[in-house]
Amino acid sequence: MMINPEKDPAPDGVTVLRRELAEEKNRHLRTLADFDNYRKRVERDAAACAAQGKKELAGDLLEVLDNLERALAGVTDERVRQGLQMVYRQFLDTLCRHGLEPVECVGRPFDPGEQEGAGYVEAARFPPGYVAEELSRGYRFNRELLRPAVVRVAGGR
Repeated sequence: MMINPEKDPAPDGVTVLRRELAEEKNRHLRTLADFDNYRKRVERDAAACAAQGKKELAGDLLEVLDNLERALAGVTDERVRQGLQMVYRQFLDTLCRHGLEPVECVGRPFDPGEQEGAGYVEAARFPPGYVAEELSRGYRFNRELLRPAVVRVAGGR
């Protein structure tokens, strides 16, 4: 005689155990899935935290880079200038390997999203609205603007 557990008002012990086992299996699978989601979230959060730390460090080091540029502009001794140029280049290359990139702007149309205008200048080489001078270099870090370039724009009043 075949017993249908769904119609049988008093299921036997085996049926109860099978149902409990199936429920326990489902709970186990859900727990595994929850843990896997948790692990992935922790990995994403750790990567985002590391990227934010690198971005903050790069931002802090821009002042050092600016000071090296100012020192290069003021050096008159050629040997000192060459040595300083090598240090500057090595420092910039290291930062670039880690995601820093200068914002190129001279000779390009003014972009208020990446540049801060500091006035206009007469410049026959560039059409009005184009960047004629870069007063302070801008930088991106991993394609995100870290610091806008400070520029003077050709033409206009």
